[in-house]
Amino acid sequence: MNETQLLKAIGFPKTTQILKTLPYNQLENKLTVAQKKIISEHVVARGIRILAMIQTNNTNIEVFESETERYDSIVFLAVNVKELKKSAQIYKVFMSIMPNPLVILFFDETRTKWVFTTHEKKKDGLLASKNLYEVQEIVTLQQVEEQLNFENLNKTNLKTFYESWLERLLQLELQARYNIYKPVSLQDNLLEKIVVMDAQIDDYVKQAKKETQLNKRVELQQAANKVKEQKAKLIARVK
Repeated sequence: MNETQLLKAIGFPKTTQILKTLPYNQLENKLTVAQKKIISEHVVARGIRILAMIQTNNTNIEVFESETERYDSIVFLAVNVKELKKSAQIYKVFMSIMPNPLVILFFDETRTKWVFTTHEKKKDGLLASKNLYEVQEIVTLQQVEEQLNFENLNKTNLKTFYESWLERLLQLELQARYNIYKPVSLQDNLLEKIVVMDAQIDDYVKQAKKETQLNKRVELQQAANKVKEQKAKLIARVK
């Protein structure tokens, strides 16, 4: 992955760019035995990179802090992993030891996955994950470089910046998976609604295939069809 090309393409100011390897020994003494195992088994050696830090003194974007949330600096990491399916688990390890909101771009030899989370403040000064978002690998790095831009993100404060970054990537996933060209809002997440419906349909279909009683199989097939109709109506309404 060409880090410099990525940051240039998405327009991150030079003042925010770090582009340094984060030595594992700086993290190791903060990790539990179980967390060390996760990192050693799933992260490539010297594969943790700090790409950028977004904060008030290098962007003029204001800090946001409330009783439950804190956005004083956003850390953008790239982590080279052996398999993308462990991304959420690895993200939670980093979040448990770093006091700032994180954006992590996970990558293996061919694919990428972005992970974000909303959070709640903890008494120890760290942040606890609230809602974790994984932007699926169907969203390619090329698409991100072409369609994400620093200048177009909401710079009211660091919270709106973080959320608009995430919403833009979710919008790219909505386009790639369902050919829907509509903005995505965390408050009314269209992508999430459709993904939930797809999961319900798959579950009903799998149950129907296993069911030996004809009447129950028909019920499950009807349930799947009902969700399919709801999904079709939702998509038709927004297109």
